[in-house]
Amino acid sequence: MTTYKELKSVRYFDSIIAYAKKLLNIEFQSTGRQRYSAFCPFHNDSKDSFRVHVNDKNEVRFHCFGECNTEWDIYDIIIKVNKCSFREAQETFAEYMGITDFVFYGGIASMPDRENKPDEPVNFVEPKELDKDVITALHEAADFYHEFLLQKEDKALKYLYRRGLDIDLIKKFNIGYASPFADENYKGRALIYSYLDRFKDDYKTFNPFVRAGLFRFLDDKAAKGYGYYMQQVDFARTDPFTKAYGDFFAGRITFPIYDINGKIHGFMGRRPDNRGTHWIKQQKQDTEISTRGWLYGIDKAARYIEYYSTIIIVEGIFDYFAFYRLLQDANKPIVVSTLGTRLTDESIFLLQQLNIKNIIVAYDWDDAGRAGINKIAKDLSYTIYYLGGMKPDEDPADKLKNLQNIISGFSLKHLSNAARKIQKQTDKPVGISFLSSSSPKPSKEIIFKPDTTLDASSIDPLGPGKTPEKYFYEADRFLPLLTYNHANKADLDGKIQDLIKMLNERPEKPGDSNQFTIYSDFIRKELYDDLGYALILWLRIVIEQQYRKRKIKETDSTLAKWLQTSRPTIIKYKGLLKELGFLNISTDTKYQKLSVKYFTGKQV
Repeated sequence: MTTYKELKSVRYFDSIIAYAKKLLNIEFQSTGRQRYSAFCPFHNDSKDSFRVHVNDKNEVRFHCFGECNTEWDIYDIIIKVNKCSFREAQETFAEYMGITDFVFYGGIASMPDRENKPDEPVNFVEPKELDKDVITALHEAADFYHEFLLQKEDKALKYLYRRGLDIDLIKKFNIGYASPFADENYKGRALIYSYLDRFKDDYKTFNPFVRAGLFRFLDDKAAKGYGYYMQQVDFARTDPFTKAYGDFFAGRITFPIYDINGKIHGFMGRRPDNRGTHWIKQQKQDTEISTRGWLYGIDKAARYIEYYSTIIIVEGIFDYFAFYRLLQDANKPIVVSTLGTRLTDESIFLLQQLNIKNIIVAYDWDDAGRAGINKIAKDLSYTIYYLGGMKPDEDPADKLKNLQNIISGFSLKHLSNAARKIQKQTDKPVGISFLSSSSPKPSKEIIFKPDTTLDASSIDPLGPGKTPEKYFYEADRFLPLLTYNHANKADLDGKIQDLIKMLNERPEKPGDSNQFTIYSDFIRKELYDDLGYALILWLRIVIEQQYRKRKIKETDSTLAKWLQTSRPTIIKYKGLLKELGFLNISTDTKYQKLSVKYFTGKQV
């Protein structure tokens, strides 16, 4: 059996050179034993910047010392030229070499040999390969929801922007959106409507979408939330597809999950608000989907994890993007999300093949996170470096939210003590630091070994302490932003972003100027996401109420004058705040009395 590693080794040096010469249409000049140079085919090269050498692992490597400043193996070259997947690159080169017993990298059933490591027992059942029609349905759904998000769903896009994703990341990760059942046009069936003609022509084409877990049977009495979904059955429809079924991810942002070879496995769905169940994924029952072994981002990170011998493991998808944005070279990510605090046996088996030496875990600092860290240390038999600096119940996405402009990338001066120990004097990214955050205490090094016993009271990155009950803000900074200008939507959106950024500064001590306070859970749980543009009215009432130390007694016309808007706008946003439970409204003969209400029922 020939592994993918063997095929890129010095043993096949001459064949690699011959293939690269043909693929790149360049001429190599010998500069020594097993060394060649050429003009780089990937930029306008005026001297022979493109070099071939054999590294200390006996691998044949290509390196451009010019504008590209990048190194590749033969598979990377094939991917770059043919714009194909890693799997396809392996297939291409193996076919060129005439090798029929090739062992592909990344498949559970046929992993490359682990160098000088004994075989370890595998205690899980190999998952069944997804049917090609199911895979096609998943790909079609991912592309459809992505286009739907970009063209129709402004609210979902705003939510993603607030969580730190820009349009380039949304496109790169093929993130999408499925319309909710409350949508008058699509009624939670946007994907079904899109393919309805196909389903009517051949009802068998509907089946792969069902087996892919993309549609929900609405009259399933055994399903969770049956009462709600039963109400969505559309008895006015005559076709069985739109009458009795809805999109499984209706009302949710969709995050496609890909395997190590770039093949889609399923989806995670997230509500663009904080109501109900935040995250869902396809149900295994009555589908071919298995969520075991899912690692978000592994398709983009595997090669670089192996190259750098380092991996950052996080818990959630937004934690993933918080780290991804901070990578010095985002084109070479070394971070994956386990989509929870459990690293499954399938995932462990996969990671064992990646030559990992350094593991940095950035789970939430809660009971589940600590247990997950301990289990990873035990199951992988490695020393685990915990990325410290988080308080109980704080997650990495919270911690990193406002650091984009503070941390320039991975470099020695930005690394935490734990990461510093494993940082080599190279360009290899191995850690992230919170040293530039506002915390008055430096983050402590926490190292978990297989025999580590976690105790939240004795192992705390910041030592003893609790999240403060309130945060203190300067009213004079907020008041200039508390106006509406619906004629300039971009300006209004910018104000909301600026307000959220200021809220997330989270000052724990009062300053010298006029102050107002907000309960910390409102910020930590991102409850402002529910308010949208009504956040401006809510903040103004908070400030006025605290300044007067009583309920606000003003007319809608006065409120409109304060916020430079119209009475209908005030009435609209007051109604929304009341509906969401953030505002109490009582009336007397002349005025409405307004009082801000927090989700806990406490008043300012």
